Amino acid sequence: MKRLTLALTGDCMATRGSLISSEPAAQQFRSILRSADFAFTNLEVVPDTGRGHPVRNAAGGGCLIADRHIVDDITEAGFNVLGCANNHALDLGPDGAAATAELLASKRIPFAGIGLDLTAARRPVYVDRPGGSLALIACSSTFLPGQEASYPSPDLRGRPGLSPLRHSAVLDVTSSQLDLLREIDGESGLRARRAEARTLLGFDPAMPSPTRLGLFGTNFRLGEEPAFTTECDPRDLDAIALWVAEARNRADVVVVSVHSHEPGATPQEPSEFLRVFARRMIDEGADAVVGHGPHLLRGMEIHRGKPIFYSLGNIVSQIDLTEHVPAEDYANVPADGKQTPGRYFTALSGNGRRLFAPHRQYWQSLVPVLAFEDGKLADVQLHPIDLGHGRDVHLRGRPRIAAPDDGAEILDGFAHLSEPYGTKITIAQSGAGEWVTGTV
Repeated sequence: MKRLTLALTGDCMATRGSLISSEPAAQQFRSILRSADFAFTNLEVVPDTGRGHPVRNAAGGGCLIADRHIVDDITEAGFNVLGCANNHALDLGPDGAAATAELLASKRIPFAGIGLDLTAARRPVYVDRPGGSLALIACSSTFLPGQEASYPSPDLRGRPGLSPLRHSAVLDVTSSQLDLLREIDGESGLRARRAEARTLLGFDPAMPSPTRLGLFGTNFRLGEEPAFTTECDPRDLDAIALWVAEARNRADVVVVSVHSHEPGATPQEPSEFLRVFARRMIDEGADAVVGHGPHLLRGMEIHRGKPIFYSLGNIVSQIDLTEHVPAEDYANVPADGKQTPGRYFTALSGNGRRLFAPHRQYWQSLVPVLAFEDGKLADVQLHPIDLGHGRDVHLRGRPRIAAPDDGAEILDGFAHLSEPYGTKITIAQSGAGEWVTGTV
């Protein structure tokens, strides 16, 4: 019988070395990664190789850049396959993304989700072990325009970037509400200002059909009652599905990584388009879908016997220890002319009173370990992770197995988040109560 194990984690925002401390609980975590055949994380930091330039208004509110040695610290911790498609992948622009891809390739670190053109960013990476192989496909729904990779043309090379999963928001409105929107469009002068577009295109781009209207960057659609939803771009959905189907015939285990900050009805719920995407990837042959991006846990769904993790939160978070801060980020906070990284992050967080620092859920995570036997999912174990909420800034953000009480709290919360999908999680203690795990 061929058995393969896969450890999955969320966002890795590492900016300093020694990601695994000497604490016994941290060493327990390291043993989980190192005992797995494959240990995945999402690399949400750009290693500075000296190429590229800081991107103004980087998606996510600021640049996240670290010294190039950070990739060695990440692999030394036990991670051996990386997803790179996320809203910080282009913090040093297309040249920086190209340099990241070249750096990882030079170190023979398997990665997916970015590339020198769109085909390279879309492709799976294949990782072979003596016992079998893994295929990873990675994409992101959160990014700025122009950060997605592009195909080459007959005349020009493609643009380096990430593999995009574009989506759109749709507001369903009643017939009377749609009539009112059309009235506002006409009487406000908006429609008149589209005269040039109508002349050049031959139609009004805001009115694609009698039942649809595009205003203020939002798509309005005639419906029976008001509602809000999101939809995948079918071109991206099909393009990613193509590579998943390809990988299904070329690897024992196929995993799709998706970075998505976009919420559903609450921050803990995935957006509608993300659920459609994840299920489609399973239908095309993925063995698991691993989500990350919102920096907190979301629930788990089992679709056709395969797990979908809508977000695994963070596994390393050292944002506040970043030493590479662009001038435009510095300009966003008062500094009295004394600009240093520490002063910047202290001011940005209100001395720890806002953003991520005060929120306990940001510093809690899970590591699912999936076991496959002869290519079939045989077991899922969930390990609760503590990142040190309330610790000093230079101590927090590094992963360790959560203490029993905290671990039970994390697993109980995750079980609650998973209930709407019909997922049942059993929580148990190992040994003398020193280790809490969950099973699906």
